[in-house]
Amino acid sequence: MSFKLKNSNTSRHLAVFLAIAVILSLLGAIALAIATSGCTVTKSVPAPAMTREPSPGATSTSPQSHTTNTSPSQTTTPRKTSGISTSTLPSLDISKKTRKTTPTTTIKITKPKTTESKQTNPLTTARPVSLSAPGAVAITFDDGPGKYTGQLLDALQEYGIKVTFFVQGQFVESRPDLIQRMHAEGHQIGNHTYSHKFLSQVSSDVRRSQLMSTSDAIERVTGSRPTIMRPPGGYGSEAVYVEAGEQGMATIFWDIDPADWKKSNKNVNYVCNYLLNHTQKGKIILLHDIHETTVEGFIRALPQLIEHGFTFVTVDELVQLEPGDVYPARWRR
Repeated sequence: MSFKLKNSNTSRHLAVFLAIAVILSLLGAIALAIATSGCTVTKSVPAPAMTREPSPGATSTSPQSHTTNTSPSQTTTPRKTSGISTSTLPSLDISKKTRKTTPTTTIKITKPKTTESKQTNPLTTARPVSLSAPGAVAITFDDGPGKYTGQLLDALQEYGIKVTFFVQGQFVESRPDLIQRMHAEGHQIGNHTYSHKFLSQVSSDVRRSQLMSTSDAIERVTGSRPTIMRPPGGYGSEAVYVEAGEQGMATIFWDIDPADWKKSNKNVNYVCNYLLNHTQKGKIILLHDIHETTVEGFIRALPQLIEHGFTFVTVDELVQLEPGDVYPARWRR
């Protein structure tokens, strides 16, 4: 009987002790939760990275816009409120501001170039030129008329061939009968300066006079002014092309040059064989009718060239040109 009473007392003591322990544990947990509640936000929200993806066109924006949008006070100085770090909040606002300012910086870049093309001088701008007779050949003779030009005109008339003569003004005045014949028989007459001056190496006044006086001389004989010119020696420049354009002429060079004026090449067989081996359709060939070897070599080659299917035209029949043009275009420099 006494043993049972002792056991029941012990059980009651254990139950009371356990109840007190549970209550104390709950109170401790509540106290701990209250004490640490102010730090949980910082641990649970990781701070975003400070770097941001550049907006489109960021490389072309001015340095001033970068300085305004990314001031040190906005990005590097953190401030704290109730234990929560707010150093990352301004970076989100900065990216929005950058997107707003980017379009205004790109607008300024495109406008200036559109006005330049409107102010371009057409006489200094290369223009695409098309061939009117791409299967034909344009034979041109420089420096005359000379004492062999009449012989050349006889052969051209015999074969029904039309060529282009680039003549010097001084010889237009001394041999007007040959100029009249060229014009009457359908050949084209071009300007080759008055006295063979290298136009890119003289003053603008001399350049203007050399071309103007020659065109005047041709007009007095034929009644019309030339529409093409060739600079002696191939000495061209933009100033030369502009002057020619202002006087109503295109500048003509050549594709094929036998260099028949050289002492070593003043040979009838050389000129004949060169023409037979190098003549091509759609090309301009340079010759000089002041040399007897050139005239005879050309006359010898002419029937064979015709037999091989070549046709011959003047420069204005070969290519469509306007004042200020340079042809072939590769010569423009």
